[in-house]
Amino acid sequence: MHKKRISTFLFVLFLISATFVTAQEQKQEKAQIMILGVYHFANPNADYVKSDFPDHLSDKKQKEIAEVLDLLARFKPTKIVVEREPENIKVLDNYQQYLKDNYKLTANETEQIGFRLAKRFNHQQVYLADHQLGMDIDGVMKAAQETKNTQFLQFFQQIIGEVQVIQKRQAQLTVREALTELNEPDFQEKTKDFYLQMARVRSKEKFVGADVLAAWYQRNFRIFTNLSQIINSPNDRVLVIFGQGHIAYLRDAIKSSPDMQLIEPNNYLQNK
Repeated sequence: MHKKRISTFLFVLFLISATFVTAQEQKQEKAQIMILGVYHFANPNADYVKSDFPDHLSDKKQKEIAEVLDLLARFKPTKIVVEREPENIKVLDNYQQYLKDNYKLTANETEQIGFRLAKRFNHQQVYLADHQLGMDIDGVMKAAQETKNTQFLQFFQQIIGEVQVIQKRQAQLTVREALTELNEPDFQEKTKDFYLQMARVRSKEKFVGADVLAAWYQRNFRIFTNLSQIINSPNDRVLVIFGQGHIAYLRDAIKSSPDMQLIEPNNYLQNK
């Protein structure tokens, strides 16, 4: 009886070991891409709706950022992509100096999340994927006012009010809580719907809203083009850090790509 129990134990142990080896041998078939939508930590107020976030270099916010880094680190990224143009050599130089401990980080999310996480994994570089194109929202508003497009103007004012309420609330949240809210898929779709409403606006001569919207889509498609050039292996695990407004379009492009798998950041940010 004693020998039978030992034999049974060894057999179970063998099955567990075999399962573990099989799991380890399974190869990642698609590049895994996590798109992290962020607000602007440094608060440059370059967006149409202005915000007033706390100082992210304060001790309190630095602890909150450290918590986010620990959670995202579980993704084990092999590459980190940030919202800067590929020709922006200064960002690349700053990261190299940071690796040598010769650079003091600013409050910007590119550095607070991108640089710090890349250095944690001993990445020798960060990757840049942004593409700048102007977005003339003031022109859209002017055309809407001149044509008395009250439906769009009322909708726009409603959205501006909602964004201000969201930003005021997020200023009271921790960095993890604010990022979790921004990266809810439903929130991404709502943001995309807001931009689409600009297509309602035109002047007598021009499709003002549609043309501005087309440039916005063009910018995001070009960002995806830059991103796709960075991904060159099914073993890539890429963390992409961009302003929240870009995220819905990048998510759609990745979900449509046969060689990429979209990874939800909230699976990491919410699971502590």
